[in-house]
Amino acid sequence: MKRILYVLMFLAFVGVPLGGCGSTTESKVSAVSTLTAAMSEFPNGKLLVSADSLQNSLGARNLIIIDTRAAATYATSHIPGAINLHWADYRDGTAMALKPLATLQQQLGAAGITRDATIVIYDETINSWGAAGRVFWMLDYLGCDDIHILNGGWDKWSADKRPAQTGTNTLSAATFTAATNLRTDISAQKEHIENRLGNSDFVVLDARTDEEYMGWPLYGQARPGHIKGSVNIPYTWFYNSDGTSLDYKNLKALFESRGVTSDKEVVAHCTSGIRSAYAYFLMRLMGYSRCANYDGSILEWAATTPDLPMEYAANYKQVVYPGWVQTLINGGTPATFPSGNSYKIFECSWGTTSSTYTTGHIPGAIHFNTNNVEARDYLNPTNAFPVTDANEIVWDLVSDSLLEARLAAMGVSNSTTVIVYGDSPIATTRVYWALRYAGVDVRFLNGGLSYWKANGGTVETTAHSATAASFTINPQNQLKALTPEIKTYADYYRANGTVPSGKVLVDVRGIQEYTGEILGYSDPVLTRKGRIPGAVWGYNADSSSSYYVDGDATLRSYTEVRDMWAAKGITSDKTVIFYCGTGWRSTLGFLYADLMGWPNIKNYDSWYVWSTFYELANGTIHRDAPFNDPNMPIDTGWSLLTAL
Repeated sequence: MKRILYVLMFLAFVGVPLGGCGSTTESKVSAVSTLTAAMSEFPNGKLLVSADSLQNSLGARNLIIIDTRAAATYATSHIPGAINLHWADYRDGTAMALKPLATLQQQLGAAGITRDATIVIYDETINSWGAAGRVFWMLDYLGCDDIHILNGGWDKWSADKRPAQTGTNTLSAATFTAATNLRTDISAQKEHIENRLGNSDFVVLDARTDEEYMGWPLYGQARPGHIKGSVNIPYTWFYNSDGTSLDYKNLKALFESRGVTSDKEVVAHCTSGIRSAYAYFLMRLMGYSRCANYDGSILEWAATTPDLPMEYAANYKQVVYPGWVQTLINGGTPATFPSGNSYKIFECSWGTTSSTYTTGHIPGAIHFNTNNVEARDYLNPTNAFPVTDANEIVWDLVSDSLLEARLAAMGVSNSTTVIVYGDSPIATTRVYWALRYAGVDVRFLNGGLSYWKANGGTVETTAHSATAASFTINPQNQLKALTPEIKTYADYYRANGTVPSGKVLVDVRGIQEYTGEILGYSDPVLTRKGRIPGAVWGYNADSSSSYYVDGDATLRSYTEVRDMWAAKGITSDKTVIFYCGTGWRSTLGFLYADLMGWPNIKNYDSWYVWSTFYELANGTIHRDAPFNDPNMPIDTGWSLLTAL
């Protein structure tokens, strides 16, 4: 009885009617709001308010709480006293911009909003795609000075079991009058962006997903890709797992790592200015003085004629996203999927069994042991099975006949599209390159299992095995470099002090492996340290390295890798050959070049062959024991190629 009485007294205090159906929130107490910053370290910390302070302010006079979720979702449960506004009601759908000023003032006034009110906005964070930020940006544009977003949104509020209300609330109509001088500087126009592109103090922030940025036209834009020169920071990265914002230190590091610094003018965009509006809010929170949202975004930019500058990864179809795979599983035909093909999903990792696979895998996936593509029986080279570590100590790609037999045994036919994924990007790309070499239509699932689950993908524990198929290998020899070619390259460098024109050998091992300070492997058969002469250090492609893989396990933006390589002379107009220790890390480099559509790319697998098993005199790879031919040249230490 005491508990029921307490609830009734609390609801009476905050002026919240039970049920709330069709109610009007006018019975507020004459208290003022006591909103406080969720995190005080932000330069404009008061813009992001804490849930505690909002809960303590419920019922305060002049406080308006705006729920920006869908009306039906709002009606099911919302913060007591909140009204419902949806960003789309304030946008001219044809022009991809805000409605005329007079219309906005009329609509906001009808909703009971005034410019001098204290306004707190919330949404369902990641699932709302920036809706709260969009309403914040609109009100900021119109001159509202006391506007805030709730840290953690509805996600954290409901998870913490804070007070909630069902039904709907409305406010009495009011007069909304925008500021005399609209804040037009925070609403970017395409002409301004085009004129500023390429300036050192200007940056365009693309808040869309990896797949949209690299070229997948997911939402009907007229052209694929992104605004040329823009940097990609996906909207989902702005949040912690509970829906709260990243703290100032981490958010600042994230933005600055992409060149989005407070001394520049920054324009954020997405598909239609929603996710990017939240990016704008975060920049305001961090004290950026020159930031704006481009509400026309890529839908307007891509459709404008004459064409505004855009770019995309020429071979974007090679890197697929969770929704693409889900369409296949559901029986559909996603874009770029070959007509008439079947498909296989391979979870790629080392060993006959995989704990990652058994604890939960993508529905229908089959475990693919990486030994299938690199373990042979050196005592009986024609024996396709079994594939065990005892079969190989060199770890280069198996012979064409073995590769053909093993892929057939895994159910791959000449009309099979294979999707590869795994916890380790380099284990996955090792299989990817082997399948590309074999002539298979293979796709790499960006982000692996973690990105799959983050995008709503389900998993299963039912084990699946392959049914053997008929497969004829179609070797793509142009994708594989052999030792004689590398020896010719090394000899040229030794003789001339420069690399051959039109060709570059890229070492993607750790820098200490490159300089010969460490071996990088605990394998006792490997004893020679150093690098192949003339090799350019192309940054460490280990799965744990941030050079190639982002913190959410997705690929780093291809434009960042492209620019990183360009500084080392690794460019698309050359024959580019990647190598590492055993051909795993090098295939991650290969994937990036393949994604970008570079015409002449190869993988050499790899340092084990070069340093330990190759006999130069007769071109033989010794598979039973190390050979350590002293005639195979090795360089150590630092070189000009390191610092390029």
